[in-house]
Amino acid sequence: MVTVGQQFRINLGWLIKLRWFAVFGQLVTIAFVTLLLQIQLPYPSALLIVLGLTAASNVMLAIWLRGQDQMASSDPVYLDLVPGIVMIMDIFSLTALLFATGGPNNPFAIFFVVNISLSATLLRKTWSWSLTGLATVCFLFLVFQHVTISRLTVSSDLYPVWETGRVSLMQAGLVISFVLCCGVITYFVTRITAELREQQAGLRHAQQQQARSEKLEALGTLAAGTAHELATPLSTIAVVARDVEKFFEDNPPEDPGAKEVVQDIHLIRSQLDRCRSILNRMASQSGQAVGESIQTLSIADLWDLVLEDLSPEVEENGLVQSDIPAELDDEQLTVPAIILSQALRGLVQNALDAGEPDSIVKVKIRGFASHWFWQITDQGPGIHPEVLRRISEPFFSTKPVGKGMGLGVFLARNVIERLDGTIDFSSTVGEGTQVVVRLPRKENTPKPGDQ
Repeated sequence: MVTVGQQFRINLGWLIKLRWFAVFGQLVTIAFVTLLLQIQLPYPSALLIVLGLTAASNVMLAIWLRGQDQMASSDPVYLDLVPGIVMIMDIFSLTALLFATGGPNNPFAIFFVVNISLSATLLRKTWSWSLTGLATVCFLFLVFQHVTISRLTVSSDLYPVWETGRVSLMQAGLVISFVLCCGVITYFVTRITAELREQQAGLRHAQQQQARSEKLEALGTLAAGTAHELATPLSTIAVVARDVEKFFEDNPPEDPGAKEVVQDIHLIRSQLDRCRSILNRMASQSGQAVGESIQTLSIADLWDLVLEDLSPEVEENGLVQSDIPAELDDEQLTVPAIILSQALRGLVQNALDAGEPDSIVKVKIRGFASHWFWQITDQGPGIHPEVLRRISEPFFSTKPVGKGMGLGVFLARNVIERLDGTIDFSSTVGEGTQVVVRLPRKENTPKPGDQ
């Protein structure tokens, strides 16, 4: 799958090749005109300087492109900037060459159309029309002023307007035809390329969705297998723990520390029950909205589900501080409650893990006319921009080995996007990370095919 950055590199590579072809062709043309046709050009050194500047800029462009292993941005404004500046330089260099070689009477004035067609193919609409306007201004300048070459000027109607003081009918027709030709080319080519870009973007999105679905299917199989394999040893541990607990109940030891041992056994049994509950959810949900019924519940109830499986220390020490306006407590929303609470819980747990053991995580919940707003802010060290770009990849984790599998954010994003919501991450190194979840304020149901 070709990314936006890769397509940019391909386009710029072809532009560099085309510019080399233009420099070589212009040199050959100058040599042919002066040596074979015996036409004395007024400023041959100036022409060579213009070609030298074009060649030098092309060398610099090639060196710059080679150093761009990965594009720093996929913003269309950024991606249009470099080729746009290069094409502006090419229009000015072509204007300079034509100015010294007969202006619009030079047959090679038609190469303005090449620059316009290229800009309409590679650049967005704003840039394309701007370059079309620039080419038109340059062509008008050449009509008003240029260095005449006698063998190219067959009629006084084609002398520069600066010299004759009037615009001839032929010159007016030439300008009108140039403007119309350039406008038609720019209009139709930009429409075609815009539709192609939309189709490519849609195809890229479909491929990403397919890849994500395949990963989720693999995760579901892995989760179901894990739950099946761990069920037996966990049941054995639960039976043994219960036997030990019953033994101590029937035979109370006199050792002062026996009470703490009994409490530890109780803790083991409660944690085993929690493990079995988690494994059951893994086997049936695997982070997807498959088979779960849609429930209508309040914001307060959903928040209680989010906090339900966090460690007891979180509630005891008040490590999660929620900001929920009182009027939202009874607000109802219709969602697959279990998987959504799991997704939000995973984000809260990540925020807890990011900071120090006693650092506070702040959660702000708001209700707007079109959507619900969840904001989770931690006090961790922040995330580097390079890491932030990969944060939604499966099995990518910044936690130490054994502390996480790198699936929480991936599964959370999948759940939220299947509910037509969005999830955004922002972070400043040294200042913490902020996660914003937006869910549409409507009956949130899984997309077709999820059930």
